[in-house]
Amino acid sequence: MHRVFQWVMVVALLIGGVATAAAQRRSDEVALTVNGEPISAWEIGLLLPQIRSELTTQGVDPKGDILIRTAMKRAVESRLLAQEARRRGIEPNPVRIEEKLKTVADGAGGRADLEAELIKAGVTYSQLRDTVVQADLVQSLVEGEVGAGFEVTEETVATFYAENPELFKEADRIHPRHILFLVKSDASSQEREAARKKAAEAHERAMAGEDFAALAAELSEGPNASRGGDLGFTVRGQMVASFDDAVWALKVGEISEVVESDLGFHVIKIEEISIGETVPIEEARPLVEDLLRQQRTGQVLSDLIAQLRASADVRGPQG
Repeated sequence: MHRVFQWVMVVALLIGGVATAAAQRRSDEVALTVNGEPISAWEIGLLLPQIRSELTTQGVDPKGDILIRTAMKRAVESRLLAQEARRRGIEPNPVRIEEKLKTVADGAGGRADLEAELIKAGVTYSQLRDTVVQADLVQSLVEGEVGAGFEVTEETVATFYAENPELFKEADRIHPRHILFLVKSDASSQEREAARKKAAEAHERAMAGEDFAALAAELSEGPNASRGGDLGFTVRGQMVASFDDAVWALKVGEISEVVESDLGFHVIKIEEISIGETVPIEEARPLVEDLLRQQRTGQVLSDLIAQLRASADVRGPQG
């Protein structure tokens, strides 16, 4: 999800994160100023849950300086966009604002419960409303910028579809069976070697032509042994790495060598492979249009923020 939607959806963080956000510092403590307007510690804290989730998804440890700096940067950008909206004479949408406030209140169990949580966090309802108003201004500004001169044509849809085939192809699926010999995490080297030898013997019998499903039912220590080791269809990346790599290296009917994973030792056979089909362009068009709008939004935001930051007066740790 692009950052504009994070600005617009900032109120959603309030449902579960108001107390956490304000617990960092007093809600009225100024963390930064942007063109003379203060940004409170509460506003910075409000962004932390979402940013922590984003960093974790990207494989970045969300501890220490990076979390706070990213939140400060995001808060500055949001304030710059809201200031630009006001400069252009954009007015908040009162209906949309009340709908967002109601959504927040409903998520907290009602207006009374929301206000009680806000009081505990040292935050006023007025501060909450100001945050929602700012998000609404940013939404209106970006919607106007994205919509100006932007049109999705048959040609742009066809070009994007042709240049990004991986986005419109269904995932390949594979149907393995396996014979598993479990090894505990604290197993001794002797126990591990004994399991490996049992797997090697099972592999030898399978390669000699014995029925693989029957062997799995007889020997496997896995939970699907009674089903002949049948794992059903799966897609790439759903299994532990070493097992996944071994599975996708095989062809239909092939039997693997002994494969070691965190669970123990496996012998694998592939029953079926289903190659994913490409979604026709007619069916893919709604997705293409959405992706093109996201692409346009990203470029508009990037350019606008760069322009606003070039002349901004940001003071505090961020500046």
